[in-house]
Amino acid sequence: MCQTGKIAILMATYNGERFIAEQIRSLLSQTYQDWHLYVHDDGSQDCTVAVVKEFENRHSDKITILDYSSAGGPCKNFLSMLNRVEAPYYMFCDQDDVWLPEKIELSIGELRQMEREHPQKAIAVYTDLQIVDENLASLSASMWEHSGIYPQYIRTFADSGGHTAIATGCTMMFNKQAKAVVGGFPADKALMHDIWVCLCVLKCGGLLKGIADKTVLYRQHGTNTLGATDTKAADIGLRYRLLNLKKVVRSNRQYYAMLTSLGYGSVMKYLYSKVKYKMRIKRGYY
Repeated sequence: MCQTGKIAILMATYNGERFIAEQIRSLLSQTYQDWHLYVHDDGSQDCTVAVVKEFENRHSDKITILDYSSAGGPCKNFLSMLNRVEAPYYMFCDQDDVWLPEKIELSIGELRQMEREHPQKAIAVYTDLQIVDENLASLSASMWEHSGIYPQYIRTFADSGGHTAIATGCTMMFNKQAKAVVGGFPADKALMHDIWVCLCVLKCGGLLKGIADKTVLYRQHGTNTLGATDTKAADIGLRYRLLNLKKVVRSNRQYYAMLTSLGYGSVMKYLYSKVKYKMRIKRGYY
């Protein structure tokens, strides 16, 4: 078990040599520097580990490579690190993005303000992000707008059926109370680490808050494990759903199974949550 009094930044890596140095440099350039980066590689076949090792040698006070067996995919990799590191605050970090300079400072400021208002609560904050191509040219100014994410309309566990992507992991920061509630649930149905943390926090009456600032250049390239979809949320109508029926059904079935593992409720409740989410967007209020 690793312990730190700093913000623990958890980076899961796999064949990331192409962009990882730029990502780590963006961490080292943050305006807020009270953090420690933990990296666990999931069996890369390229020089990812060697690149990170060079940074670790130069910045041993800020970077640690965790040495244990492969976890088996990004979700398990991130959650395995979360289980092994003790810290007051946590952030997830992808290997191929670029963090804008004030990302950590903005997030820790918002989270600490919420903790003052709600002591001992499990809290997670997250931001919007800008979608870019592999050369960092803008593809979409807002991930939230592109994907139809409206944080103000998902406040409780009952609301969480409304959208299958509440927060993007690389924008999140959460406290040790949030980590504790995540550890209280078996994660065998978890689809991804980020949505799992959000759902566990909401299930236990914790707080989520979306921050509209864009703090990450979210790089899209040919080897993304997951990323922004090519289709904007505004273009996903009945025709799209019919043409992609198998994909839509599979996605909702997997997401509902994850919700059910946390005791969400019936399929009708799930469908009603989706309708409420759409109506809240249309009306413009919760």
